[in-house]
Amino acid sequence: MTKLFGETVAIWEMDLDARSGELISVLGGNGSGKSTLLKILAGTLAPTRGTVRTSGNPQPDRTIVGLVGHATHLFEDLTARENVELAAGLAHRRRDGALEQLEMLGVATHADRRVGDLSAGTRRRVGLARLLATDPDVILVDEPFAGLDNAAADRVAQALAVARDLGRLVVIATHDDQRSRSIATRSLILDRGRIHRTSPVGRLAPIGEGLAAG
Repeated sequence: MTKLFGETVAIWEMDLDARSGELISVLGGNGSGKSTLLKILAGTLAPTRGTVRTSGNPQPDRTIVGLVGHATHLFEDLTARENVELAAGLAHRRRDGALEQLEMLGVATHADRRVGDLSAGTRRRVGLARLLATDPDVILVDEPFAGLDNAAADRVAQALAVARDLGRLVVIATHDDQRSRSIATRSLILDRGRIHRTSPVGRLAPIGEGLAAG
């Protein structure tokens, strides 16, 4: 799989196979291709060459792949709870599980506050709660720990680990090597759009349906 922006290489001839039950940490400096990779895997950005397959399908299925990027795209005039309930309902999932998701991310005390009144870090956690409430098979999160204090980042890490243990495929792009290693099953280091190094981190991932790009 390759992605070019004009003559600029964002992703170069990358092959990646991932399985359900894995939590893959994608590391690298600014401009290494982390965010571009997640957008391609989510189906919001098309590769210049190559394909992405989700559970054997020739392109990402938006109903089973979810992405939380730098922008959360929350409805700022709705409360945190309403944002999560709305997303769950549209995905035909339990609306009454909204508070549970907010509690897991440590933002239940803000459940009935307008999202527009929340801090950037709290909004990001609400955005992740909204994604988890839709129960996708593939969870993609760009910089999940950015702008969070240690307690909040630990909550996010725990929520992602729970999704991993429930058999979801989780891929995160992050600068936080230490925290990501505590939950990841595999770590990829990108350099100028190429996989510079890959290494197992935690337990072995079970065999199952997943995602392939190449």
